Amino acid sequence: MSQEVKPFKVHISDSELELLRKKLELARLPEHPADTVWGEEAEGGVTMSLMRDTVQHWKTSYDWRAQEAHINQMPMFTCVVKLQGFDPVTLHFVHKRATASARAGGAIPLLFLHGWPGSFVEVQPMLSTLLEAGFDVVAPSLLGYGFSSYPRQEGLKATHHAEAFDQLMARLGYNEYVVQGGDWGSLVGRILTLSQPKRVKALHLNVVATAKVFAPPPGWEEGLTEVEKAGVERAQWFMKTQSAYQQIHATKPRTLGYALHDSPVGMLSWMVDKLMLWSDAQDKKWTADELITWTLLHYFPGPSTALQMYRENDVQSMVAVAGYIEQPVGVSHFQKEVGMAPRKWAEEEFNVVFWRTHDRGGHFAAYEQPAALAADIIEFFNAQWAKSK
Repeated sequence: MSQEVKPFKVHISDSELELLRKKLELARLPEHPADTVWGEEAEGGVTMSLMRDTVQHWKTSYDWRAQEAHINQMPMFTCVVKLQGFDPVTLHFVHKRATASARAGGAIPLLFLHGWPGSFVEVQPMLSTLLEAGFDVVAPSLLGYGFSSYPRQEGLKATHHAEAFDQLMARLGYNEYVVQGGDWGSLVGRILTLSQPKRVKALHLNVVATAKVFAPPPGWEEGLTEVEKAGVERAQWFMKTQSAYQQIHATKPRTLGYALHDSPVGMLSWMVDKLMLWSDAQDKKWTADELITWTLLHYFPGPSTALQMYRENDVQSMVAVAGYIEQPVGVSHFQKEVGMAPRKWAEEEFNVVFWRTHDRGGHFAAYEQPAALAADIIEFFNAQWAKSK
């Protein structure tokens, strides 16, 4: 198996783009009247007006090549890693070292982990800030996401993602590092921090999904602040009204995958539903270009293997059995996050030494509030890295 780290550029072929153009021209949307009330009720799914407007923009104005060039401003690479019991897999990742002399004592290696329906591009709005603050940034695509491959064999767990990323950090020459994660990245980061206590020096999360968040105990409100109560209530709203996607991903990922793989408009609808409702609607105004680009980063490689992650991993069971993390843990609580435990619940499972609550921002904090998240990351890891030396 080659140990080589190879430079990588995103390039979707002209033939693939032409096929996409043809599919968009043939796209069929429901012909309901524009003033249909139930068609504009967001809780029932993506509104008709949003879909019509976004698809029209896609057909007439959207420029993938411009988006591709913007993504390619980040230095990207691939390498092959071997996980026991699986075929070798190719890891795609962003990697850039800190600005020269940015930090006395040397750079802090930071592993940034995304989730679904996100991707490696979530790091881009924060990248220059982190580099200037003295961080070496590594932002991989989860296995089966984007331009990271997925093995033929069954049974690829979040633990294997963690193992792959630890191999990656070792390959890049980092004996010690810190981890930041949201969504799936928070779970993979938690597993990695537990499994590598000597190598992972600290963990920062913007999603803290503890066992109690899924099933709050009787009298759960006692001792919580109003902000914390609102966070638990939002998590319950999410579980009751927004989590059906988890069941279809976990039970029929291939069935859904065929439909999304063949239909760019179908993929757009599936993505936009989550992007709009899980973010802070009062603050984050997704542009049509952003919605389409996030969609295409799943559509072009094919969405099925990313969905397979839900079939291979029971999130609630994994959270319930995960061990206590001794390393320092920092948390950024964005108030529209859909999976955030109160601090005292988090302290039952993490050595929480940093906690900051933000009035704005939701599930996609790195994209919604990049300056705020980057500031928290820098403050927390600077302090903990110095203490670990």
